[in-house]
Amino acid sequence: MRTKRQTFWERLWASTIVLYTFAATFVVWKALHKYGVNPYIFFVVDLITSWFYGLASARLVVAIIYRRWSETQKWGWLSALNFMLPQIYILASARHVPKDVYIIIYSAISIMVIFAVVGVVSQIRVARKEKQLEESGE
Repeated sequence: MRTKRQTFWERLWASTIVLYTFAATFVVWKALHKYGVNPYIFFVVDLITSWFYGLASARLVVAIIYRRWSETQKWGWLSALNFMLPQIYILASARHVPKDVYIIIYSAISIMVIFAVVGVVSQIRVARKEKQLEESGE
């Protein structure tokens, strides 16, 4: 069972990721609209999946901290799936895209994956430190 504090941080994390959706949609509209990527469909897909990605990645962090390995696997898969669905939509819907644009898309996806991993790892580190402080009574 999650504490009120965990629920608060989960929702804050998910909300922050949802806000990123607006910036990502603007980039898609400006850069990929002319190649057949519908920014409205991207927005809907990204908006829906970003909330679930935020919750799943936050719960993944908590599961890792408390060494709940069966939950870790479930939240890890859900997190990865919801993270990748908007990118899959872009790759599936883009048409007649120059090679350079594909390189940019793959680079952007790679950078987002790196930021996601770094974000989860940093959340784990901070939460473990907080847990150790709570357990030591400080």
